[in-house]
Amino acid sequence: MTLRRVTIVCCAVTLISTACRSEPDAKRAALTAEAFARAEWSQVLDQARGSTVSFAMWAGDGARNSFFQGTVARAVATELGVTLRMIPVVEPADVVNKLLNEQRAGRVDQGTIDLVWINGENFRTARQAGVLWGPFAERLPNIRYYDPSDRRADFGTPTEGYEAPWEYAQFVFAYDAARMAAPPSRLPDLKAWIQAHPGRFTYPAIPDFTGSAFIRHVLLHASGAPRAAFDAGFDEALYARASAAAIDWLREVRPSLWRQGETYPATPADLNRLFVNGEIDFSMDYNPAFASDRIARGEFPATVRTMVLDEGTLTNYSFLAIPFNAANRAGAVAVTNYLLSPAHAFSRMREMGGVFPLMLEPLSPAERQTLASLAAGPATLPLEVLTQHRIREADVQYLLRFERDWRREILER
Repeated sequence: MTLRRVTIVCCAVTLISTACRSEPDAKRAALTAEAFARAEWSQVLDQARGSTVSFAMWAGDGARNSFFQGTVARAVATELGVTLRMIPVVEPADVVNKLLNEQRAGRVDQGTIDLVWINGENFRTARQAGVLWGPFAERLPNIRYYDPSDRRADFGTPTEGYEAPWEYAQFVFAYDAARMAAPPSRLPDLKAWIQAHPGRFTYPAIPDFTGSAFIRHVLLHASGAPRAAFDAGFDEALYARASAAAIDWLREVRPSLWRQGETYPATPADLNRLFVNGEIDFSMDYNPAFASDRIARGEFPATVRTMVLDEGTLTNYSFLAIPFNAANRAGAVAVTNYLLSPAHAFSRMREMGGVFPLMLEPLSPAERQTLASLAAGPATLPLEVLTQHRIREADVQYLLRFERDWRREILER
């Protein structure tokens, strides 16, 4: 997920209030960061048992919602004795704004959100404003399954234990092998293909996250600057060089885009409809299993496959955080640890597809056997191929600046 963007009871984010918190939870003693640092894990689980965790999560995918309302809610209830309540979210920024307002109002405890799916610029804003609780992530037993080099930064912002990783994402392109045997796999070749096939390519309009991720590939690759140059925080001179080359690339292909680049699909769903209807030849997504998922749902033809750029495609974890005024911190910590577990990853792969997000080395022999039994979908690239082509997201300032420049230099010209 990636950047912008349950059992039994649902509370809309606009209706988050103490009415969504049961009386026993409202009276439950809040776990402090200091107490958590000293506590045994069994003590945390004991405090969580019998509580309700209100989880604010992007709700734009019906299959994901059903999975959390069913399988995840049952597992959390059985294993932890916790009731999971989904708070549907349209934009994670709305949750951050709510927390900022509560902070200004002095509401420092008995908040109505215990756990939130958050990433990138929203995490940076929340962290800088001090509206997240922690640190907690490095004390979770299941954090050992996640590579320290990947879990300790989110779009260039150090997580410092205030976020925990839970799902793996990597950008891929989808194409129909029945229509195209050898898709272009380098950025210069993609540009040549677009210009040779007018109207057959497009991408979602910014600020859609998928469209933003596509243009960030152009930013990172078009200038020829070493990828490692983007890893040391935001560099104004580097941005000036890279953005100039990227804007030139995007300007040059614009007349050859769908509808001559005068309009863009608003969402990935719109892009997928154009793809399925045969109006364009590529779709794209930050979920490497998205095409397999849609084949399984009957939304994509069985001949659809995915590809990555030879130069590499962006990868990131989705993260979970706990608000500064969460009333049920113990429950939030316990649920987060479950969502980091191999058991959760396996159930998610069975029901929703996706790529295994955990490191293989800590797995037990039985867990390795379970993983081997879970076949990847027909359009999902092997994990070793994805790994060989993965590149980290650069500092979030590159994203914010280039989205602004795209609007000014491409959309408004």
